Amino acid sequence: MEKMSKSINTKKVVLAGLMTALVFLATRFTAFPGPLPPGYINLGDVVILIAAVTLGPGAGLVAGAFGSMLADLAFGAVIYMPVTFVVKGLEGFLAGFIAYRWLLKKKDRKVMSGTEKAGSGSLADIVRPKTGNSIRNITAITAGALFMVAGYFLAEAYILGLVDKAFGLAYAFANLPMNLIQCGLSILIGYLLLLYLPEFPGLKHKRRE
Repeated sequence: MEKMSKSINTKKVVLAGLMTALVFLATRFTAFPGPLPPGYINLGDVVILIAAVTLGPGAGLVAGAFGSMLADLAFGAVIYMPVTFVVKGLEGFLAGFIAYRWLLKKKDRKVMSGTEKAGSGSLADIVRPKTGNSIRNITAITAGALFMVAGYFLAEAYILGLVDKAFGLAYAFANLPMNLIQCGLSILIGYLLLLYLPEFPGLKHKRRE
């Protein structure tokens, strides 16, 4: 059992690294300029939210923080990098926390830790909406995406202005509509993808006899 648990943890670390790369790629190649430079709109949040719901808060935090921050670097939006690291990381952590800790039943936690029998024996079966967890997933990804909007709004309104006078309340309100559109698209696409997300290879808990 301990060996199996270590194997699953190793695979989750590898998948978290893969999700970090996917966040970077999704952010980089779905991006287009926002109403005010150096901001830009992207669908990287979709990958962050999927990573959080399927792999947990730790993976959501790592993928969101590092993948998104590297995308800022690639776009030359260096001033956003510290904010992105915190906001996107916490976005992933919050979504994963809700999906795995708050709304997850005690029995499901035991299944994931391998201490109790699993129905089909896979993590994907626990988090997939088609197994009856639609409310859990939509709550998790909505909370994460809305946190992203709030985080950037507060940062642009009150924090980034300490570095660049171009930022402030007017800047934050000007960017808010596009951030809300990004939020809505991320929730919709993330939820639809979770409906048909295949099982991650190797993340299965063998049925205990």
